[in-house]
Amino acid sequence: MSLDVFNAKANQNKLGNLFLGFFEGLFIDGRVHIKEIEALIKWVEHYPQSVDLPHFETLYNLLLKAIEDPEFLLQKQKEISEIMDKFKCSDYFIKNTCDIQRLHGLIAGIVCDQTLNQDEIFALNQWLKDNDHLEEDPIYTEIYSKLKPVRVNNAVDDKTINLVLSTINRYVNYDNFGIPKLAVSSCVEDQNPDFYHGRFVLDGFTFCLTGASTRNTKAEWKEAIEANNGYFTDSLTKKVNYLVICNKGNPHWAHMSYGRKFEQALKWQKEGERIRILTEDDFVKVLEG
Repeated sequence: MSLDVFNAKANQNKLGNLFLGFFEGLFIDGRVHIKEIEALIKWVEHYPQSVDLPHFETLYNLLLKAIEDPEFLLQKQKEISEIMDKFKCSDYFIKNTCDIQRLHGLIAGIVCDQTLNQDEIFALNQWLKDNDHLEEDPIYTEIYSKLKPVRVNNAVDDKTINLVLSTINRYVNYDNFGIPKLAVSSCVEDQNPDFYHGRFVLDGFTFCLTGASTRNTKAEWKEAIEANNGYFTDSLTKKVNYLVICNKGNPHWAHMSYGRKFEQALKWQKEGERIRILTEDDFVKVLEG
């Protein structure tokens, strides 16, 4: 099988798993609202390739009927679940990857109406407990840790809701129907603890970039790094000092907002390696310094 064919099939499976999780997120509290239906339609517009998914036409017709009556979707939930199950992963992805893609869709479905209620928090906590084989995944780890007060106190307060919302917003666009972000990132106003925001220099250090950028090609980044006496590599090894996550992401990443290099860097950090993860914006500030 050629790489292009593999990538096409892998991307189709990823999209199917994303939509599967999105529906799970919609139904997770047992209610469906008109704003969530609008979000579904926006998702279809945003991902036009979804029309190529198996059984998509049947699903989309159900969506159109649900615009006028959101309760229609709840009545058809079993039928929709059967359709979505057919989207589930094939041999292109191992189970963990499929379920992480589902989780990405799940959190998007939960917040696509720009709200997060207690029932959704309890249900999300239970979903994570039921899928603890994902505990090495960054999305899982970050959200599960924020839900600890729920497990300890069996109650949900506003602080927990806001913390979970803030975490979810790193991966999906909370104010844009929950559509996944192109690349996981961080900023001063909402810092992602996985990223480094401190001072650093290029001279003598090795940099690896992942994802695409609207600023430069990879060759141009390489030239800029080497002009500052740094070292550039395409391969992520333990010799790399900094992994830069480019803003445009990559449609072939295993997940919607990050790929294997990000996962590997986080794993090495937990093992005590000194690799640091940078946003493209922070990297450019130092580069242009």
